[in-house]
Amino acid sequence: MNRALLLQYLIGLVLLVVFAFLNANFPQYTSWIFLLYFIALMSIMFILMGKQTQTLLKDLDEIKKGETLYKSNMEEVVKLREKDLQNTQPELMGQFKATLVPFFSLLVFIFVFYIPQVRDFFFQAGRMFAPVDTKMASFFEYLFLYGFFYVISLISGLYTRRLQAKTGTLVIATNYVVTSKGVIVDERMPIKFPLKGNIVVDSRRKFVELETVQQVMGSTVKQRIRLYASEPSKLANLLKTYGATTK
Repeated sequence: MNRALLLQYLIGLVLLVVFAFLNANFPQYTSWIFLLYFIALMSIMFILMGKQTQTLLKDLDEIKKGETLYKSNMEEVVKLREKDLQNTQPELMGQFKATLVPFFSLLVFIFVFYIPQVRDFFFQAGRMFAPVDTKMASFFEYLFLYGFFYVISLISGLYTRRLQAKTGTLVIATNYVVTSKGVIVDERMPIKFPLKGNIVVDSRRKFVELETVQQVMGSTVKQRIRLYASEPSKLANLLKTYGATTK
């Protein structure tokens, strides 16, 4: 298991114990503590992604220093994308489903926490471990509740990564630049030379597709970067020539 992913899991376990303790000792702030729990989870994710962001910025700067070999025409790219929209929509459906999973998990969290009858189910299970000590019983109540949230987040994360591993992620560029050191997509996504993966050309649909892999939160995800061009074969030859070795 990737170290970043393992660290994420361990931090999640520590957080659920800490926040269960806070809820047991400060019940008057239950709603605020619950909100703080999710803020903490999101903060941890941003921190873990920080290193990846630094690498992206470094790669962007390096690629920009290269000699410009090809620059897309945005109007042309948009027109080609629109012509290909009927074929693109089914391709994006699997990706769209993956984005809905975290949203569904959030709805489950809200439903469980704010519906008293559902929340009491977890509280009753927790009280079984400390039927006499009120404060300890409260700790186990919230430990069960946060534990449920944690398990749901793990399941949704694993399911999302499995979907992404199966269907991959498709990035359709609006504009892009090819330099002697790599490709910059939409001024934010760097793809360094040498290229790691396949170059696929679809002359009928007017695009070149780069098939690569990307590390996302400790998981390997297949990624396809689609570059529309009026002469896709010419663009592909350029990428193959300069992308074979580091310039």
